[in-house]
Amino acid sequence: MGFTDVTKPTSRLVPPGVDADKEEPDGGVVKDLLSFGDIISPSWLISKGLELAFDFNPVDEAKKLIAGDWVEYAQCAKAWKALGDFCEDLSENIKTGNKSLDNSWNGNAADAAYIYFDTLAKDIDEMKASFTSLQKNYEKTYEEVWNAAEACGDLLSGILDTAAVVGLTALAGASTSFTLFGPVVAAGAVAAEIVAMINMWSKLTTTIAALQTSINGAVGIVCGVSASIENKAIKFPIPGKAYDSPVAP
Repeated sequence: MGFTDVTKPTSRLVPPGVDADKEEPDGGVVKDLLSFGDIISPSWLISKGLELAFDFNPVDEAKKLIAGDWVEYAQCAKAWKALGDFCEDLSENIKTGNKSLDNSWNGNAADAAYIYFDTLAKDIDEMKASFTSLQKNYEKTYEEVWNAAEACGDLLSGILDTAAVVGLTALAGASTSFTLFGPVVAAGAVAAEIVAMINMWSKLTTTIAALQTSINGAVGIVCGVSASIENKAIKFPIPGKAYDSPVAP
C-alpha cells in the first residue's frame, strides 16, 4: 500500500534570514550592536576630555568587550527553530504512516514494526524539544546582548557628552590662564566632570561583566543540550535485521 505524507518536513529547512535594520530582539533579530546608536567620532574637544579622564578610548574598549557577530547568533536561533519544526513534521508523518500500516497489517512482525516506528516518532519528538530549547536559549542570549548594548550606548553617549564639556572647560581655562582665577575654576569643574565620566565607565563595565556571566551560563546550557541531542541520535532504534515475509515471492 502507498502512504501519503501529511506534512512536508523539508520545507522547513530554509536558510535563516535576518534583517538587522528592521527587526528588534523580540522579533528574532539583533541589530549591529557595536554601532552604539548614533555616536559620532570624537572631535578634538571630546578627545581632549577623554584624554583627561582615561588613558584609553572608551568607545573602542567597549566595542572590544562586547565584540561578536550577534546577527549571525540570531540566525542560529532561527536555524534551531527550523530544525525543530522539521522534526515535528517528520514525527507526524511517521505517526500517521504507522497508524495506516497498523490498520492493514497484522501479526508478530506487524506488532514489532508498530513498536519500532512508534519509538522512532517519540525519539524525533524529543529531538524537537532539544532544538526548541536551543532556540529559546539563543533568543534569550541575544536579547540580553541587545539590552546590554543599548545600556552601553547610553552610557557611552553620556561619557562623550561629558568629555565635550571637559574639553570646553579645559579650553576655557587655558584661554583665561593670564588671570589668577581661570585655571583654578577650570580645574575644579574638570575634576567633577571626570569623576562623573569614570562613574559612567564603571557602570558600563559592570553591565558588560553581568552580560558575560549570563553568556557563560548560556554556553553551558548549549553544551548540555548538544550532548543530549548527540546521545539521542546514537540511541535511535535500528532494526536488527531485514524482514523477509515467508509468503512473499
